[in-house]
Amino acid sequence: MDLDHRLLTELFGAVGEELRLADARIAILVVGGVCIGFRGIQNRTTRDVDVIALVVGDPPHCELIPPDPIPEPLLSAVSRVARDYELQPDWLNTVVGKQWAGGLPPGILDDVGWLEFGGLRVALAGRIGLIPLKLFAAIDQGPTSVHWRDLLAVRPDQQELDLATKWVRTQDVGSEFQTFVSDAVERLQAILGSR
Repeated sequence: MDLDHRLLTELFGAVGEELRLADARIAILVVGGVCIGFRGIQNRTTRDVDVIALVVGDPPHCELIPPDPIPEPLLSAVSRVARDYELQPDWLNTVVGKQWAGGLPPGILDDVGWLEFGGLRVALAGRIGLIPLKLFAAIDQGPTSVHWRDLLAVRPDQQELDLATKWVRTQDVGSEFQTFVSDAVERLQAILGSR
């Protein structure tokens, strides 16, 4: 099922209510299509909610920790909501959390937007985290991917693109990957420059 901004708001609210009833309070950092929609960059749907980290502490004194394992109260709440809304069990998942092995983009917490849903706090990645992660995914999945379209919608400026490129290059030092990065960035600059 495609998840749009309206449905995601309802789902987050339902998860937050389940957490509140369990007397739990959990904060997650999400990336990907959810951020594109909630931040008003582009009106689009997504298949799932990508949780890249758990957030400990309150702004401005937060720290990120890997999202696995998902805390039991959140896992139970997500499962109940999946059942109630007839969603795939992994509608909220931590697959992107594997990025911890290669490192997260520097400053990813610096420009998050916070949403509150009862016992659930959702930190939406801002441009500092979103652009590098989308660039990395676009290089991996190619110029016909949703990640490429998202990058075009975000319209990174040259400084943002330079910072994103610098981080993406650290993810694989192989010469073939470095060539893929250069080619993708040149193509993106050419498209953005012509708009």
